[in-house]
Amino acid sequence: MKRNLSAIAAAVIVLWATASGAQASACANDQYVHNGSIMDVQICDGGRLAISYSQPRAGLARVGARPGSLLFDGVEGPGGAISGQSRLFSARCGVVPYAVSGSRQGNTIVLRGSAPIRGPGCQVVRYRQDDLVFTPVAAAPQPNPTPQCPPGFVFVNGQCVRAGPGPAPGPVGGDWYAIAGSFRSQNKANARIAQLGGDGWFIMNTSQCPNFRNGYWIATSGPMARGQAQALASTVRRFGAYAKTCH
Repeated sequence: MKRNLSAIAAAVIVLWATASGAQASACANDQYVHNGSIMDVQICDGGRLAISYSQPRAGLARVGARPGSLLFDGVEGPGGAISGQSRLFSARCGVVPYAVSGSRQGNTIVLRGSAPIRGPGCQVVRYRQDDLVFTPVAAAPQPNPTPQCPPGFVFVNGQCVRAGPGPAPGPVGGDWYAIAGSFRSQNKANARIAQLGGDGWFIMNTSQCPNFRNGYWIATSGPMARGQAQALASTVRRFGAYAKTCH
C-alpha cells in the first residue's frame, strides 16, 4: 500500500510539473521600441501583458531602470483594450506606479495616464499627462533600431508621437520640451539630470530639434503640450528652466 501511495504521489507531482510548464510556456515575446529604449513585451494566455526594459537608453540606469526592470504590467482584453500600471523611475524617490490604459493600434501599443510629479520630500505636487507609445522593431534589434510608427504618428526624439498639420509636422499638443539646462558638455548635462533626480528628465542633443540652437546638450523632459512644459519648467525654476517648442 505504501508503495502504491508513493507511486500515486510521484504521478501527481509529474502531472503538476507538466501542467505548470505548459502554463508558463503559453506566452508570446516580442521586442518594441519606447522612448529610445528596446523593450521586451510579453503577452500570456488570459491576456496578461508585461513590458520590461531589454536595452534601456543611456542615462536610465541612473534612475534605476536596468535590463529586466518592469515598466508596465496589466491585461489586454479580447478587443485589444489594455489597462494596468506603468512606473516612473527616480534616483531620488524610487519607483512609483500609476494607472494607464489604452489599446493596440495595428501592431503599436499606445497607453495614456496621469503621471505624478513629485516635489520636496517626494510628495506628489501635481500630475501630467503621460503618453507611452511602443512600436515594434521591424527586424532583429540593431544598435539603433528604426521603429515603424502607426498612421498619424511621426518619429521624434526616439519615440512615436502624434503628428500635426503642416509640411514639417510636429506632434499635436506634444512638440514642447521643458529645459532645465543647456551645456556644451554632455557630462555637465548628465550632472544636471542627477540634480533633477530623474522623474522623466533626460539629456538630448539640440541637433534633434530644428528650433533649438545646435551644439548643446540639454537636460530636458518631453515632448508634451505647451502648458505642460511650462508647468513642469516652473517646478525647477531654480535651474533657470524654461519651455521651448521643437519645430
